[in-house]
Amino acid sequence: GTGSPVVMENLALSAPPSELVDLSEQQHARVTGSEDSHVMSNPWWQNVQVWGFGASGYYDTGSGGTRDHGSFEIKEATLFVEADVWENNSFFIELQTNRLGKDDQKFVRTGEVYLNFVDLIHSDHLQAGLKVGRVDIPFGEEYLWQDAIDNPLITNSASYVYGWDEGLLIYGDYGSLSFVAAVTDGTDERSEEDHGDKAINLKLSLEPVDSLYLSGSAMFNGNAGKSAVEFGGSHFQPVGASHGSALGASGSATVSGSLYQIDGKYRPVENGYVAAHFGWAEQEDRDSLFDRDFRWFGVEAYSSLSSRWYVVARYSEIGTYDDDAGYHFDGKIYAGGNGSFGYDTKRFQRLGIGLGWKPNTNLVTKLEVGKDWFELIDASLLSTDNDNRLFVGVEFAARI
Repeated sequence: GTGSPVVMENLALSAPPSELVDLSEQQHARVTGSEDSHVMSNPWWQNVQVWGFGASGYYDTGSGGTRDHGSFEIKEATLFVEADVWENNSFFIELQTNRLGKDDQKFVRTGEVYLNFVDLIHSDHLQAGLKVGRVDIPFGEEYLWQDAIDNPLITNSASYVYGWDEGLLIYGDYGSLSFVAAVTDGTDERSEEDHGDKAINLKLSLEPVDSLYLSGSAMFNGNAGKSAVEFGGSHFQPVGASHGSALGASGSATVSGSLYQIDGKYRPVENGYVAAHFGWAEQEDRDSLFDRDFRWFGVEAYSSLSSRWYVVARYSEIGTYDDDAGYHFDGKIYAGGNGSFGYDTKRFQRLGIGLGWKPNTNLVTKLEVGKDWFELIDASLLSTDNDNRLFVGVEFAARI
C-alpha cells in the first residue's frame, strides 16, 4: 500500500513521483516522535486518519493480451486508515476494494495490516522503529510506487517485485544509511504456512550526493509451496505447479529461492530523472533439473514539460535466458503470459511510453502506448506468431 499524510514505510504522498529522489524517505515511518502529542487525552477522532486512492480508465492490449477487445474498468481503489493508539504507537490497515484489475472477483481484502512502534530506538547515531503484522515485502523500489496514483505509467515493469507477508519489520537510519530488515512467513497463504522456513529481507539505501539515490536489496525465501514474494507475475514455486511445461513438471512440493537487486535514481536537472534497476534470483528444487536462474533489468526516463505535463518512457525485461529452461512470466495485469505460455517463456520484454497531466498532486491523467514480447524455449510447441500485444491505455487516478 502507499501514501499517508504521515511519512510511512511506503510513501511520502506530499510529493509526486517526479519530485522524489531520496526514496529512503518513502521506506519507513519517521522515527522521531512528536513531544507535543497527547494521544491518550485526545478524542478518538483526532487520533484517526483516513485517506486513499482510486484509478479507472480504458485499456486495450491487442489480441494476445488480457483486454483483447478493449474495455473500460476500475483498475484500483484502496482506503487507508491509521490510528494512534499510544505515544509513538499506531495501528495501520490497508483496505483494497479493487485490486489490480481483479474487479470480476468481487472481493474486498486487506493489504498491509500492522502495529507500528515508532522511535523504538533513538540515539545520536541510530534511530529505529518496528512493525508487527502484514507488511509490504521490502525489496527493490517498485513496491513503493506501484499504486496507480504514484506510478507515472499505467503498466508496471516486467519484473515488478512485490508482495505482502506476515512477520516483523525493523526500519530506521544509522547515520546517513537507511535500512529495512524483515523476517516473515515466506508463503503466499495469509496467516498460514506451508513450511516452517521463513523469508529474510535486508535493504540498504543512501543518498551520497543530493542528485543521486542508491539502494541494494537481498532476500532469502526458505522452502515454500508458493512464496509470498512475486516477481515477473510469478512466485517461487515448483515448475509446472500451476501451468504446464514442455519439459515436464517438478515432483517437489516446495522450493526455496533467493533474490538480489540494485537500484539507482539520478536527477541531473530539477524537472527530470533517470532511474535503473538490475536484479537476479535463483530457485532451488530438490531435483536440480528444475532449478531456475532469473535475471531482470529496467530503465526509466522522466521529464516535466511544465508544472502540469510530463513525459516518461520505461523499458524492462525478465527471463531465464536459457533455451532449455523456461518459467512463467505474466506481465501482469495486461500481457497474460502465464495463461498463454505456461512455463515455456525464456524472456519477457515490455516497453511503455507515456504522457501525463497533473493539475495538482491529487490527480493525474495518463496516456500510455506500449508493447509486450515473449520468447519461448526451444522445446515449446506453442508459438508467438501473430501474437499482438500492443498496449494502449488512458487512465485517471486520484487520491483523497
